[in-house]
Amino acid sequence: MSSFDATRKRLKTIHSRVPDFPEELMRLLRMTYHIQKRMKDLSNAALRKYDLVDASYMVLAVLYGSEDETSTASTLGEACMEKPANLTRVCNDLESQGLIVRGTRPGDRRCVMITLTDSGRALIAQVLPEVWTSTTRAYDGYSQEDVRQLENLFKRQLDNFETNT
Repeated sequence: MSSFDATRKRLKTIHSRVPDFPEELMRLLRMTYHIQKRMKDLSNAALRKYDLVDASYMVLAVLYGSEDETSTASTLGEACMEKPANLTRVCNDLESQGLIVRGTRPGDRRCVMITLTDSGRALIAQVLPEVWTSTTRAYDGYSQEDVRQLENLFKRQLDNFETNT
């Protein structure tokens, strides 16, 4: 029995009670929630020994992938999909560990700039392979064409959100 079978059954029950309920689309949506939860659990398991969680890992990874390993707080929040209050908490933790530093943009003291430290750079370089090794197993058995097709489908979904908001 799949861990998703109970969800599938509940969706069928809802559809039997509400005939207009888009069961197939809602099943896909629920599957994406399940996949995201499992990916986050795998990521957090790999990160635990480094005293990191998924949100802090994302901040470090986004900074590592940014030009000059620096970002404004607002751009970092958008890239990590974190609300300002949670980003502040995560950055407080990372700063106390010496993994990032915060400062202001020259000429605009209101703009908070967040930069990866040498320790943060070393840690994210060490952690990245462990996280991708544990999370990319979700795609075991996928061909390159499968991966490209899935990426295109996900892109269409993201485009739908952007055009419908």
